Amino acid sequence: MKLTPRQKRIFLWLALALLVILVVWAAWRVLLPYILGLILAYLLLPVVDWLEEHMPRRLQDWKISRALSIVITYLALIALLAGIVAFVVPIAVDQTRVFIENWPSLTSSVQELWSEGLGWYEETIPEDWAQTLETNLQDLLNDVIAGVQNALVATVRTVSGTISFVIGLVVIPFWMFYILHDAQQVNHGVLGVLPEQLRPDVRAIARLIDDILSAYIRGQLLLVLFVGGMATIALLIIGVPFALILGIIAGMFEVLPFIGPLLGAIPALLVALLSDPVSALWVGLAFFAIQQVENLILVPRIAGNSVKLHPAAVMVVLVIGNELAGLFGMLLAVPVAAVIRDVFKYLYLRMSDAPLEPQEAMERIRAGQKVRLDV
Repeated sequence: MKLTPRQKRIFLWLALALLVILVVWAAWRVLLPYILGLILAYLLLPVVDWLEEHMPRRLQDWKISRALSIVITYLALIALLAGIVAFVVPIAVDQTRVFIENWPSLTSSVQELWSEGLGWYEETIPEDWAQTLETNLQDLLNDVIAGVQNALVATVRTVSGTISFVIGLVVIPFWMFYILHDAQQVNHGVLGVLPEQLRPDVRAIARLIDDILSAYIRGQLLLVLFVGGMATIALLIIGVPFALILGIIAGMFEVLPFIGPLLGAIPALLVALLSDPVSALWVGLAFFAIQQVENLILVPRIAGNSVKLHPAAVMVVLVIGNELAGLFGMLLAVPVAAVIRDVFKYLYLRMSDAPLEPQEAMERIRAGQKVRLDV
């Protein structure tokens, strides 16, 4: 069977795509700094574009407005990081030092609390119920510990043991500069090498991916800042020790969908319970109120409905992400799953018996209309 030139080009593109996927899969640990730099450049790109648009006309005519916008963005980012280091880090380090110094007394309080609870448990719970409950709890604890260990081990293996990773961190600022400076040229260059009939589909798919990633990444960053800030303020008002550290922990866990808010509240509840059992109730109510504000007001407005994954599906993709790439896999699992879902819907609409035009298929997916899958 003789292949047509178009079929040959299709096989050529498929072979190139497969080769790129295999190379990235084999060398993803080395490429991790560049992936992180690409994510950061993606976050900074709207700021750079806005600054360039508002640059004086003379600087734009001199073709230096783009480079100057990038430099200003870099300086603003450095100033922000310097402010965090100057004001937040010293307090966090001091609270960490105090926490370590008080660790023996905290563990002693935990043992006393455990002994009291164990005595009540043995006197109240029937023996047969207790045996079943202990078995189930032990199995659950083993699964949780194994999951955390696997995530940490996979993450440590990723970021350690390679000089290429360190070199990548050093060259990221320079690499990002070229990415930000030539973003439009790169887009035009990629589209230019594609067959003309594929360009509308590539543009539509790129916009769909941008819709999901921009809403998810920037939304998650804002939610981290909100939860971390509100948790710190609430803990300071309640009078819980190590409020800043506990607030930072709560904010960091927010990047894990569905299970992150629960995990982030546990350290604050434990510290409050050990220092003043009554304050633990107020801490629980404070975290509950923060989550209600987040879920009812902020999530719909900040993150939008770009992901639209059922909680059961979120749990499954988190497990898969942890198995494939540890902690980084868990962080990327949800947006990647959402991207795969929408790209599949788009391609299905374009390949149906009555195919939609690229713009129409993209708008239909953006509007959240259901796609009927006929076999």
